[in-house]
Amino acid sequence: MKVNAEELSPTKKRLEVEIPPPQVKETVESLYRNLNKRVRIKGFRPGKTPRDVLERHYGDYIKEQAISNLINETYPKAISQESIEPIAPPTIDSGALNLEGPFTYSVVVEVRPHIAVTGYTGLRLEGFKGKVAAKKVTAELERLRMMYAPVKQVEGRDLAQKGDVVLIDFHGLLGTRAIRDGKAENYLLEIGSGTMVPGFEEGLIGKKIGGQEELRVSFPADHPRKDLAGKEVTFQVTIKEIRQRVLPSLDDEFAKDVGDYKNLKELKEKITEDLQKANEHKLKEELSHAAISQLLQANPVEIPSYLVQRRTDELLQDLRMRMPPQQQNFPPEEEQKMREEYQKIAEREVRASFLLEGIGQQESIEVTTDEVTGRLQEMARVYQRPLEDLQQNSSLVAVVRRGLQREKVLDFIIAEAEVKYKG
Repeated sequence: MKVNAEELSPTKKRLEVEIPPPQVKETVESLYRNLNKRVRIKGFRPGKTPRDVLERHYGDYIKEQAISNLINETYPKAISQESIEPIAPPTIDSGALNLEGPFTYSVVVEVRPHIAVTGYTGLRLEGFKGKVAAKKVTAELERLRMMYAPVKQVEGRDLAQKGDVVLIDFHGLLGTRAIRDGKAENYLLEIGSGTMVPGFEEGLIGKKIGGQEELRVSFPADHPRKDLAGKEVTFQVTIKEIRQRVLPSLDDEFAKDVGDYKNLKELKEKITEDLQKANEHKLKEELSHAAISQLLQANPVEIPSYLVQRRTDELLQDLRMRMPPQQQNFPPEEEQKMREEYQKIAEREVRASFLLEGIGQQESIEVTTDEVTGRLQEMARVYQRPLEDLQQNSSLVAVVRRGLQREKVLDFIIAEAEVKYKG
């Protein structure tokens, strides 16, 4: 077998493979021998059909099978011989099969580009290093009070007001036609929460228990429901009950109800700590994004189109999974526009991943088994899964390892950068 390799681009290689006549002949003869044992042709005993008869009936089939078998047998050997590691299914041009001569076919494969990353030390970065303001701690305490506040039926008042939790029945009409998914009974809604389309909750303020109210609401032009976007919908609403949250006192007992805290002071300290961690995480994300942008600008690299396409598909699928089932199928023009936008994101992500991997190799930044195990232990606690189950998932372990590698490389880049903090 002869193999000639040609580099078409940093991400594509072309192989021309020539298989010698003896191997071609043996493959064809083997196929005919096996065929003769299996076929039944009138006038001939099993296994005794003459070759010329088999060729008349099955010649094209045998050639197709021979080409397939020869490629399947030699392609893995060819890429191994040339030390090529494809990252995508190959594009094969098989050509014609000459029973008396060699068989030649060509293959184009996408490969990982060899990248020598430059300019990743001494970057100039800026980030907001915010402090935890007292008002943010207070706001979080108020959020917890709302979360843990019991809801009790209002007595002595039959008109709804902002902040009430109302029990309602409603159904929506577009003209005289009932809208899809526009009906509910015994629905609990907090007025002012922003849960419903703008104008719905505001329209309930001042309305009375028991009366059927008619609310006319205009859906925004950019609403996800294309059948309702920019249109006026009439909702028939009945308020059945008015309830109100009873906010607990901010004291030591409240802290104990919220979690394993001795007193209110300890709860406030924990909130402050969590907010500070959130600030640090946001700062790191900000610096990382800026660093990646500078790296991409300083290192223009060609990337495999297959990986970009695959990542684009993943982003679109993720979008679909986050939408209600009835909204997951997009019109062709809208899907094409979304694909173009997501392809830009995918290209950035794939380029960034190659650059960060390249820096990791150049700086010998490695992820240890203990670090992978530690991250899996965190995931096991969060998802309440046995650690052993996660460790046996090779795909998950690989994803975790790549994620940790990325984090360590970005930590290295930021540590080597000139960082100017704001705030």
